[in-house]
Amino acid sequence: MVVPIRRGRVRLRRWRRGRPFGAGLFLLAGAVPVMAPPYATFRLGDALISVQTVGGVSALLVGALLLVCGLSLWVRPGYRVAAGVTAVLLSLVALVTSNLGGFLVGSLCGLVGGALAVSWTDRPHERRHWWSWALVLVAVLVVHPAEAAPRVPPSGEPWTLTAEEVGLDGLAYAGVVETSVAGRVTRALRFTAHSARVTGMVQVVPTTGGRSVVLRATAARFGGGVELLVLRVTATVSLLGLVGLPVDFTPERPPPLVLPSIVLTDVRTVNAPARGAALTVAGAVLEVR
Repeated sequence: MVVPIRRGRVRLRRWRRGRPFGAGLFLLAGAVPVMAPPYATFRLGDALISVQTVGGVSALLVGALLLVCGLSLWVRPGYRVAAGVTAVLLSLVALVTSNLGGFLVGSLCGLVGGALAVSWTDRPHERRHWWSWALVLVAVLVVHPAEAAPRVPPSGEPWTLTAEEVGLDGLAYAGVVETSVAGRVTRALRFTAHSARVTGMVQVVPTTGGRSVVLRATAARFGGGVELLVLRVTATVSLLGLVGLPVDFTPERPPPLVLPSIVLTDVRTVNAPARGAALTVAGAVLEVR
């Protein structure tokens, strides 16, 4: 009886060493706090308590995909890089859409698991280094250097922009700053980007005398470095063109993390004037109303 048990332990040890087993465990552990809160129910005596939080379908979808990534590391370790990168992206998305990534626990486990999966190797002589590489990857993803949040010089009236789709490259979030809008000190979210692509744009800029200049364009591009001071932005984040995740950010509800490249749909923003942007417009119609 002892011999079969010993053989089973040896086989299990070999099976674990042949795949990123620890990375899969982290992803499975991270999926639970991401999925559970929107559907959690507790019994307190005779009372049934249902926890109502934000997330819902988004939490279920992100958590299920993390589960699939974790299981794929065990079943198909050859796809560990793809599964690890996907898990890292899902963990970052969960911060915005699923109760701050399962109250940070789920996203942190997902980031660690994804980093371990990407850095894992099946070469025994290199395994002693994989934990250090994983820590470096997690540090790069989590410790995002933010610019100082200075007081920005005064600006004029706020303007609005609506668009069917906005693609941003080289995007960075520099925190909440104070600026002067319409003669009042106002808090705003400060973003910078290398460039922005806009489809189906309608830009409304107030002018003196209570009138507004309206610019409509089928396509537009902001280049040469863009700085935006945003009072509010509502949009849907496009995840690989397959999943849409709604977001609503204000200085009181700032984004926890920002991806360097992102595609947004159904965009509406209220902004202070943009800076340093070279605007190229196709199919433009300009009107004053």
